[in-house]
Order: sequence, then structure tokens, then C-alpha cells
Amino acid sequence: MRGRVFGIKKTTILTTSFFCNLTVCIFFILFSIFFWKNYFLWFFIFCFFAGLHSIVKSMLFRLDSACYLGFLLSFLGIVGFVAYFINLPFKYFYFMLGAGMASLVTSIFTKQKFHIFLGVLLIVSGLLSFLYCINVLNLAVFLSIYLLFLFIFVLLCVILYARYIRK
Repeated sequence: MRGRVFGIKKTTILTTSFFCNLTVCIFFILFSIFFWKNYFLWFFIFCFFAGLHSIVKSMLFRLDSACYLGFLLSFLGIVGFVAYFINLPFKYFYFMLGAGMASLVTSIFTKQKFHIFLGVLLIVSGLLSFLYCINVLNLAVFLSIYLLFLFIFVLLCVILYARYIRK
């Protein structure tokens, strides 16, 4: 039967996943607030467990959008937790890298080329911006490399789009 996995209904598995994720999420949120005294972590803990639930939903029902949302929330939750727990500088670039990694992992599961392009764009943008912020690249080198990358990226997208329209 299509609606069952190992004889268990998919909706039952999804409901069980929801309650397990909710229980563990509430425990870690309360643990981070009362034990670690870090009031910024609750959001990232929630994002991680909501992403896990969405990944389970995407695997059960083969949903592309739930897969991307799940990996995006999970990676943003992990990156945010690490960035605020360790108190890393330049947190926003880590979030860009997390979103790019979510797109790349989604492209592996869904076989969609759009996610590869989005992932590469976000990862390269995040890495170049991070290198500029930590003063490895000066402004002129950063702008020349980044604009050259964007030009090649847009050119490649236009060529692939033109090939797609011809077919």
C-alpha cells in the first residue's frame, strides 16, 4: 500500500515526529533559557526542530518544497545556534553559507538544477563577503572578483535558459 511505511500509516509517523520534535524542542528551549542563560538560542532551536519535522514530511510524502524548507530551517538553526552560542563575529555570512548549503543538499535530494545555482551563488557571495570583512580582500579586489563572478553566473544562466526555451 502507498499510504504505509512498514505497515504504519504515513500520517501516524508524521504525527509521532511532530510530538517527538515538539517535546525535545521545548526541553532544549527551556534548558537554554534557564541553564545556559542565553536568550537568543530559543529561535534557532525551534528552527532546527521545525526543519527536522519538515524533512520527515518531505521524505514521507515526496514534497520538494518541504524538503527545501526543512533543510533551510535545519541549517539556519544549526548555524544560528553555533554562531550565538560561541559568539562568532560576522554572523550574517554564516547564515548565507547555511542557506547555500541547504540549497545544495536539496538539489541532491530533488535533482533540481535551480537549487545548485542558488546554492553556488549564496556560498560564493558569503565567502567573498566574509573574506572582505576580515580584511583578506580589499574593496577593489573584492568588487572585481564579485562582479566578474556575477557576470559569469548571469551569462551561464542566460545560456542555459536559452537552451531550455529551444527545447
